[in-house]
Amino acid sequence: CRDRTSNGIGRRMNSGFLTGVTIAVGGAAGALCRWGAVCLLLNAGHRPMIATLGVNAAGSFLAGFLWFPTRNLSPIAADALFIGFLGAFTTFSTFSLETIRLGAEGAYGIAALNIVLQNGLGLFAAALGFALAHRLIA
Repeated sequence: CRDRTSNGIGRRMNSGFLTGVTIAVGGAAGALCRWGAVCLLLNAGHRPMIATLGVNAAGSFLAGFLWFPTRNLSPIAADALFIGFLGAFTTFSTFSLETIRLGAEGAYGIAALNIVLQNGLGLFAAALGFALAHRLIA
């Protein structure tokens, strides 16, 4: 990827590498936080679908909440946060697989409910986070 902050010869390659490293570090932290949150929810007796829903809703809220106050972050820090951390914390692939497995097991109603809840709650949580941050900071 081309570094958006580059203004010197040779800086693009170094900054691009640094961006990649910071995204990887953010991704590792997000994956570990996701694993911990899912473990907490599963250990509390929730079904895997609910654990995924909780993580995705929390990640959507954080994305919405953090978008406004982090607008002045450097592009590298913003990429580490949004692409790395939140990208690894939330999990569209798990949501997709759980929905397909529910359908394969004949639980069509629960699969449809999962689609509605994941998308609806995710959008609502992101909008709520964005509105709350805008209200607190503006």
